Amino acid sequence: MEKRSKGNVDSPTLVVDRISNLPDSILLEILSLLPFKSIATTSVLSKRWTNLFQHFLIHTDCLDFGQVFARPQRQQQFIDTVNRYLKLHNRDEIQKFRLLFYPNLDYQVHADKWLEFAIQRSVKELDFDFCGTAAFDDDQHDLRCLELPDLLYSSNSPLTHLKLGQFYFDPPLAFTGFASLVSLCLRRVNITEDTLESVLMKCPLLTVLSLCECHSLKYIRILGAKEFPLERLFVGNCYQEEALTIDVWAPNLKSFHFFGYLSYDSLFLEAPALEDVYLISTKFPCNILEDDYIHILSCVHYITILTVGTGALEVITSAVDDSSEDLPVHLPNLQELQILLEEPLDEDCLSYFYGFFKNTICPCLEKLFIELFADRYHMQQSDQKERVAEELASTCSFDNLKIVKITNFCGSKTEMRLVKSFLSKSVSLELMMLVAAKNSEMEKQIAHVKNSGTSTVLDELLILPKASNDARVVLCGDWEADSRNLRHKHAKSAGALQHVEIVDGWPRMKSDI
Repeated sequence: MEKRSKGNVDSPTLVVDRISNLPDSILLEILSLLPFKSIATTSVLSKRWTNLFQHFLIHTDCLDFGQVFARPQRQQQFIDTVNRYLKLHNRDEIQKFRLLFYPNLDYQVHADKWLEFAIQRSVKELDFDFCGTAAFDDDQHDLRCLELPDLLYSSNSPLTHLKLGQFYFDPPLAFTGFASLVSLCLRRVNITEDTLESVLMKCPLLTVLSLCECHSLKYIRILGAKEFPLERLFVGNCYQEEALTIDVWAPNLKSFHFFGYLSYDSLFLEAPALEDVYLISTKFPCNILEDDYIHILSCVHYITILTVGTGALEVITSAVDDSSEDLPVHLPNLQELQILLEEPLDEDCLSYFYGFFKNTICPCLEKLFIELFADRYHMQQSDQKERVAEELASTCSFDNLKIVKITNFCGSKTEMRLVKSFLSKSVSLELMMLVAAKNSEMEKQIAHVKNSGTSTVLDELLILPKASNDARVVLCGDWEADSRNLRHKHAKSAGALQHVEIVDGWPRMKSDI
């Protein structure tokens, strides 16, 4: 490319394309670091870039036809593009094959073709999801499940990670298992209880199991031997007509996450190595017995990390009126607690909050994360309920609490009283972080403070009495919170209501499965 000479000072400066001057080997290395969609886009730049893309496509061991790739194509365009790219691919083996598409039985023939392509190339990580994505919105969903080819169940399969969405999972009688499988994630998969139990027993290396919206499952039974390696179990919104029964004996299980219908006699969990539990129960159509959470938390009393929702607070608080013999609940090892409020923090909810801590003994609790409900409309206040909440607050103590983080903070009367309780009762408190609700008036005030240096709410917070001389109060916007690197282990976990983060239809954890 022509450059301006040193002597010709009046000539215009020409931009030098330094990227294109790089050798092909380096450009191919750069391409390997980009999303597949971005790599495909480079092919329109020039003939050289077209050749580079084709060379990359022929030799890559990772094919990703996910949601980003799908935009803005319609279904038939997507099918044609995928088929064209697969025809160019020339490797005998691939590490990863990922494809997200639309739920429709008309696409069964394409699903078979794409799966066979991946399996015949000894794919290690297969993510094949026909649950539909936001990228495709021009047709009606067909929620019937597709069939899986028998080739998937091959006895010499090298699969280590398998994700399936919107399929029947029905291995043939000759199926001997997935000898190398480490992670199995099923979403909207039609599978029987006996088949699931049988498959799990034929996966000797399985450490991660995720079952999401598998509505055909009425119960989940995992009865592993002493050497059964399962470490992480995720169950979300499976059987919906009544409480899902979960019967688990997993000696190496460390993490259990559950979202769905729950009752006191539907969970049998024997997991002596369990460390963290995420437990959100939806509202059941009938009356739930009030000792659900008391029974379940007592069964996992040795855990160190816990997430619960409003239901747990209400059940444990209400059980006091029934003179429950199982109170208080003892959680002697609990270090981190996250509470996800599924309703506004009114006087009733504030009473549930204090009642929970009055009747739950957590002597080692150091970190508390509270996510307030984002919708503040229709909050009802009454002087009588306020007195009840204050009486419960007076019975609580937080002797070892060091960090409190409250998100979706708006500075309401009840929120300020909650903050005041923590500051006045936490003798070891080091940090109280209040994260304003996104796009709220509080967030606008914080932005204004950075310019003017004044804030009524912040001034009010700073003069609240503190039991700890070391306690700092930080009021920040949603955009600042993550930069402070203070997150609960279950942040962005699959769970209830607005607390869910689903990426391409799958729950994503801080340490993603």
